[in-house]
Amino acid sequence: MKIPLLYLFVILLFGACTDVKEPVFENVENLKIGKLNLSETDLSADLRFTNANNFGLKLKTLDCDLYLDSSFLGHFSNTEPVKIPARSAFLLPLSGQARTLLLMEQTRKAFAGKESHVRVEGKARVGRSGFYKTIPINYTDTLLIKY
Repeated sequence: MKIPLLYLFVILLFGACTDVKEPVFENVENLKIGKLNLSETDLSADLRFTNANNFGLKLKTLDCDLYLDSSFLGHFSNTEPVKIPARSAFLLPLSGQARTLLLMEQTRKAFAGKESHVRVEGKARVGRSGFYKTIPINYTDTLLIKY
């Protein structure tokens, strides 16, 4: 029985991707505050990650909800597709709207030198060579925001 070449290619491509390492979060850069009102604040930032894999990827979309100390801060998404180079650092531009009162509380907490518990839930669409997959994002960490 012959296996069509396309099926063989797909099997080899996804079989080779079984040992994929997650990008490592480094820091937040270029944090900007846009429109500010009592209920919501527009935020944008670049998140720096390092790709430890021997191959590059492309991130098409990212949609996530950010929680600080178990309280919903806001919804964020990428502003443009991102090419992720092999074994290199890259920036992921995000923008979204955050709850102003919670943002002010976290600012007060940062000035007091207290840590915040961060939880990110969402999904991302990543791939390479025209093959993309939607993956879930579930990230938790304790963060000390430095001013």
